[in-house]
Amino acid sequence: MPNNNYTAIPTSTTPLLQPSRPASPGPSSQFQSRSQTSHPLHNLIDQRRRRRSSPYRPSIHFLPALVASLLLLGTGLIAWDISSYGKCYFAPLCRALGVDRGVEEGWWKGQGPYAPYRSMGKGGGEEGLPRGCEVDQVNLLHRHTARYPTNSAGECMSRALGKIRDREVKIPRHHAELAFLARADLDMKDWKFDQLMDQGRKAAWKSGADIARTYRSFLKTTEGSFIRSSGGGRIVETAGYWLEGFRGERFKLKDRIKLPTADVVVPEDPSFNNTLSVHSCPAFESLSPSPGEEAQKSLNPLLESALNRLNTVLRPRPLLEVEDLVCLADMCGYDSQARGADWNGWSKWCGVFGQDEWEILGYGKELKRYYEVGEGSTYGPTMGAGYINEVIARLTDSQPIDSTIVNRTLDSDEGTFPRGKKRFFVDFGHDNEILEILAAMGVMKQHRPLQLDQVPLKRTYILSQIVPFGARLTFERIACDMGNWEPDPTTGEPERGNDGRKDYIRILVNAKVHRVNHLACEQSGLVEHGLCELESFVESQRFATTDVDWGICYDDRKR
Repeated sequence: MPNNNYTAIPTSTTPLLQPSRPASPGPSSQFQSRSQTSHPLHNLIDQRRRRRSSPYRPSIHFLPALVASLLLLGTGLIAWDISSYGKCYFAPLCRALGVDRGVEEGWWKGQGPYAPYRSMGKGGGEEGLPRGCEVDQVNLLHRHTARYPTNSAGECMSRALGKIRDREVKIPRHHAELAFLARADLDMKDWKFDQLMDQGRKAAWKSGADIARTYRSFLKTTEGSFIRSSGGGRIVETAGYWLEGFRGERFKLKDRIKLPTADVVVPEDPSFNNTLSVHSCPAFESLSPSPGEEAQKSLNPLLESALNRLNTVLRPRPLLEVEDLVCLADMCGYDSQARGADWNGWSKWCGVFGQDEWEILGYGKELKRYYEVGEGSTYGPTMGAGYINEVIARLTDSQPIDSTIVNRTLDSDEGTFPRGKKRFFVDFGHDNEILEILAAMGVMKQHRPLQLDQVPLKRTYILSQIVPFGARLTFERIACDMGNWEPDPTTGEPERGNDGRKDYIRILVNAKVHRVNHLACEQSGLVEHGLCELESFVESQRFATTDVDWGICYDDRKR
């Protein structure tokens, strides 16, 4: 009987008979057999065997989705960072995409002293201190937070808005940025001139809470805090909400009489010396027009195109003038902050002007303050000297020595002016005084006087960075352990005696460290950390301590 040893393998068509082969133990023959008998069913069986025999391997199919998600997240973070809400951690990218980091950045810069507060640095406290150094005293000068316009500014804004209200063209064609005027509040309804806004109240509370966190280590060891406020209503109220945040209380709008009060409130009266609100320099108070107003008007020709555009498109009755334009621009910052206790974005008023126009308007505010109370002013540095002498007294644990506007009645009493030591001092005042103090002290000193008639390519005296609502000027006394440092050759010992410690000063403007522009501080130890030795700082302030002449306030020849 013939040996018909065949094996039937089913297929999708007809059966195929192939001779069966004996199994071979060699791997080569096994490989050859499989390759010769390749079939869909065999392949499926082999795949299943390999899956069961091989170790678990994670699928890579999710990797494209993961990479896409990470890219999307990174793009979102970068977009936030370069926007007006970010801090520009990716500095090269910010510069590559434009100095202003968007339209909203231009709006913020254009508001000058009416801009909302923004931290400009990493903050004080233990941040950035070299090893062996710690905060030993804090002196904080805090501007009041967001308010409605003053009465004089409000009158100018009302006149300009009245012209807009009586315009001939209610809804201009091809100017979508002006369409909001059809439903805008042109009467500033419920605006309470000179008073804090709800957004300012909450900002003051938040500032107190933030500063308590910044100095939490120092506050555990301090001998106490001392709060002083100028007597203006919005100043006293800012101090009250700040104290609630500082003490860890929850934010709640309440009557002013229910708020905590400062330890000392200094009246705002021309007959009362007050370093937090200087109104006792007659020559300055009688300036009309002021040098700052004249400097601001030098930019008027640059605003003619904006003026012609609005008058042509809206046809207000009577026509707008450049002064109206400046007051209308203030609606951007004020209206943005007047809508509730929380920030809800920029007002439609900000879009009335283009970015080039905002550069002109913002620079005009800077010219006005620089030549009125800042470094370019005859009187500004003189009016700022008194506060510097008070700070020096605190830093050196002594009584103030001053020949300008220090209130000697209050400052000679330790109950109303404590003698420094390891304390936390907070003063509440105005923006003009901060600019006067910076000018007198030599901080943020300009390389040349601010240019008139045109806007420089790079603005270096940006008020929204220096004195926005809630601005903060901080003096920290820093005690450093000298360790193995060489002693003072004149005394043989460190400055503070046998405790092996030396005192330094660090100055911050809105949480950013700034150095004193004086050789004594520039050659001080630890200058690379933004510190100036205490004795070097005192030496750098000869203008306030020795050279200042308060007599110019009564000298007609200086006007």
